[in-house]
Amino acid sequence: MPSDAAVQPRGPGRPVNAAIDDQLLRATQDLLIEVGFERLTMDAVAQRCGASKATIYRRWPSKVELAVAAAAQLLTTTEVPDSGDLREDLISCGRAYLQPDGRSAELSASLLVSSRHDAELRQAAHEVLGDPHIALFRSVIVSAVERGAVSADVDVEAIVEVFPSIACQRAVTRGEALHEADVVRVVDAVLLPSLVL
Repeated sequence: MPSDAAVQPRGPGRPVNAAIDDQLLRATQDLLIEVGFERLTMDAVAQRCGASKATIYRRWPSKVELAVAAAAQLLTTTEVPDSGDLREDLISCGRAYLQPDGRSAELSASLLVSSRHDAELRQAAHEVLGDPHIALFRSVIVSAVERGAVSADVDVEAIVEVFPSIACQRAVTRGEALHEADVVRVVDAVLLPSLVL
């Protein structure tokens, strides 16, 4: 395992050694699932990785930043789809919520429950974990409005909340992530009927 001395930051918060980053984030994910955000400590993460707390703090100055970064590592990232087919673009946006296993759902549930009582965690999680996926749907719907495929009167902000709401409910109440069939069903049964007259 690389020593702390071998890690030379490029600048504030920009470490060179990606391997130790992955180890720290993976350990944080494990601990969030095992003990939750409230009982997560920098000491526990450092001990699990055989690293120092200084190594962690150089990358993530607070527990909130570390926890959100750990969750973000499991997110599916995608470009804004622009096929010209509203249904296919919405399904592509929904696929951003798909995960290969239940790990992301377990971790999301842990953070969602804790964020109810922690405003800093709630804000950071919304900005890093929620906003990027919501922005995908918003961009697709606005583009559809601009090309006349969707009425300009549509309530975009209400519709972009559908997928995150369903994903959160599924994670917290069932500890499960969405599946491809869920994405298609929500697009066909909820989103398209709301958008296309």
